[in-house]
Amino acid sequence: MDSVVEDNAHQEKELTSINSPLVTPPSTQKSEDMIQKMSLSAPSSSAFLSTNVPKELLSSVVKVFCIKTEPNHSMPWQMKRQTSSTGSGFVIEGRRIITNAHCIAYHTSVRVRKHGSAQKFVAKVSAVGHPCDLAILTVEDESFWVDLEPLVFGGIPNLQEAVTTVGYPTGGDNICVTKGVVSRVEETYYSHGCARLLAIQVDAAINSGNSGGPALMGGKVVGVCFETLTNAENIGYIIPVPVIEHFLVDVERPAPLRGFCDLGIQVQLMESDVLRRSMGMVAGQTGLLINKVAPLVNTAKLVKRDDVLTEIDGIPVGNDGTIPFRDGERVSFRYQLLRKFVGDKVTLTLLRDKAVVKVDVELGTYPYLCPVQQHDIMPSYIIFAGFVFQILAQPYLHSEWSKDWKKKAPIKMVEHHIYHLKEFEDQEMVVISQILVSDTNVGYSSCSPSLVTSVNNQKIRNLRHLAIVLNEIKSDFEKKSAEIDGADALPSEFLRLELEDGRIVILDVKEAIESSHEILKQQNIPYNMSLDLREEI
Repeated sequence: MDSVVEDNAHQEKELTSINSPLVTPPSTQKSEDMIQKMSLSAPSSSAFLSTNVPKELLSSVVKVFCIKTEPNHSMPWQMKRQTSSTGSGFVIEGRRIITNAHCIAYHTSVRVRKHGSAQKFVAKVSAVGHPCDLAILTVEDESFWVDLEPLVFGGIPNLQEAVTTVGYPTGGDNICVTKGVVSRVEETYYSHGCARLLAIQVDAAINSGNSGGPALMGGKVVGVCFETLTNAENIGYIIPVPVIEHFLVDVERPAPLRGFCDLGIQVQLMESDVLRRSMGMVAGQTGLLINKVAPLVNTAKLVKRDDVLTEIDGIPVGNDGTIPFRDGERVSFRYQLLRKFVGDKVTLTLLRDKAVVKVDVELGTYPYLCPVQQHDIMPSYIIFAGFVFQILAQPYLHSEWSKDWKKKAPIKMVEHHIYHLKEFEDQEMVVISQILVSDTNVGYSSCSPSLVTSVNNQKIRNLRHLAIVLNEIKSDFEKKSAEIDGADALPSEFLRLELEDGRIVILDVKEAIESSHEILKQQNIPYNMSLDLREEI
């Protein structure tokens, strides 16, 4: 998660990813507070404006067909119904196709079709960057690449400059070209990746299905269409070239795709003159007050609470958290990190106890306590005595309480997700997501959903640790049962679950073990834990 600039920075613009179904119109909405955007994988026909895009450029824009099967985060042992959607993409150098990550998330089959062709070609997903909502496709069939020229990238367009968006929105099957004007360039919330990155706002009629298509200016790509603002007319967003280039370079680096860097700090605006004077700042001096530093990032070794960040790589930081961008424009100070990769260093100028201090910080990624997105990852789970244990993550919260989960979910879970940081590397919050009722767990229905802190007085580090502890309890009981010639001869043993709110759950170990198999059978659940945990334990 990017550094928090102000108290309401978590109330991101409300964005919605839209996939364009092949059969039925979509209504899937992913959102976060305040403004609702829609990622574009296919919409209604509207405002098709003629432009002078050369034919060879249109030929490099392809239609993407995806079959996908998403997991059910409320019932993690099963998948949702298979769906179909369409999007757009375009050819770049190296025989690659760029599209949006949300177009191919959870894919089981991806095919592409060239402009003016009736044939669909099998495509493979070679790289995905979910935070920036970008993906790369490749096609092995040599005939696909005949007469295809890669598009080249330009720069960031200026305000009021005209751009042309090209793609395959719903309302028709052929390519669609629309024209608009750049109205804003600033950091914004990417709904699919739950990240805050630079984006370009345009007034072009971008519709779902345009997702992954290029935004062109002067014959060059200046962005990738990916979202639109709901409850507003003709306001769309494109991913700018610096974000695209960061993704493409990151893909080629030897380490696995690491994503975008973060300082791991929480900061406060310093627009109060009293606040600035109390920190020893003189007239004309600006910066941001550092309130908190994540303990697991490299920044924690060099930066302290109540330090004032005055410069980043020698660039002055304003009291509103911005730095100079172009003539007369300013963007978030995090824009400077967009040029860097995990392992790179950034120079921070700090005001500490009224003295200027410079430090070189090695950059990493933000240590989320609760994952903000788990695209293309099957949810992990454990079922024991009817209790379903999962990781507290945003997909689970969204599945249970929809887009308003910040208002409807238990307050403790929301606090952990938004404000709390990891204290150790493999830390996870384990939640009892539901209870499959049986005689064994009668009386505990109100304990779902609840966060688990310990089992038999042993602190639980993560879901895998919980699986190990429960497995040990089961193995120990079975061993004792074999030694005494039967479980009936054993004295009663109890299992104690402690919940974060102070309540406890006590289970009879013998009854819990014996009932688990019957509960799974009644619910038609094949395994008591997810595949990843079964393979590890």
